[in-house]
Amino acid sequence: MANHSAVPSLPAGVFFGEPCRFVNTPSFEFRELQATVPEPQVPRHTHETPHFILITQGIYQTEARNQPGVCSPGTLIFNPAGTTHRDCFRSSTGRFLSICPGADAARMLGQTSPLPRAVGGLGLHDSNNPLIGDRIVHELRCWLPSSTMVLECLGLELIGGLAHLGKRSGARTAPGWLMRARELIDDRVGDDLSIADVATSAGVHPVYLARAFRRYFQCSPGEYLRRRRLHRVQEFLFATDLPLAQIALQCGFSDQSQMTRAFSSTFGMPPARYRWLHRQSRLDPCAC
Repeated sequence: MANHSAVPSLPAGVFFGEPCRFVNTPSFEFRELQATVPEPQVPRHTHETPHFILITQGIYQTEARNQPGVCSPGTLIFNPAGTTHRDCFRSSTGRFLSICPGADAARMLGQTSPLPRAVGGLGLHDSNNPLIGDRIVHELRCWLPSSTMVLECLGLELIGGLAHLGKRSGARTAPGWLMRARELIDDRVGDDLSIADVATSAGVHPVYLARAFRRYFQCSPGEYLRRRRLHRVQEFLFATDLPLAQIALQCGFSDQSQMTRAFSSTFGMPPARYRWLHRQSRLDPCAC
């Protein structure tokens, strides 16, 4: 019989790895870690709290269900609270992303899968929507001021997908409460807005809001807010002579540099050049 007293117990957010980068959101802690313990030295251990693990580099050995033991980068695994296993990297190097929920989100996860399992993309993969794990890695590595809300929404979508919340009801149009939620985002583009604010206004749980928003509008509330802010920046660049620093503040960015980073990432050039090219095209319609 196994001696369970000898099995180390890891508290929330503790793994056999060294953090490389991390972002905290209202409901989650996202960390990318470099594996630091060689395979032979990884003991059988217990995780006290639920979490997701996303393999980003190396060959990983897991005991999770729906997974044939050894898995490669891109594998997403859910471990409920109390999981005892000896998951570890078989390769000499390994890197992984941990997604650890706060108390409220952890309670919701406690009502989902009772066993560790590979969860894949949770049905969120189509030609216009990469796997949710890829989106999380991208947001974490290319962090922008708007990434905090985007990551919060993606984490909530993970929970919703695992719990099978928000299954398709056959409705082709968005419900009224969801349309009002989107209108709230439109009206408060320049404000410091969180998904909890939008969900409270709509009278639904943030997880349900995130899933419904994705289903009907093909993006998360955070991605929609970022898009609306950048469209507002475009409008100011086209129609006004306001300084870039003032435009940034009116469009929900904390300063000009943050706006420039987000704008350049989306449009491939900084706002000043974007404004100049637009004005040149008006002066000379034939200009390239």
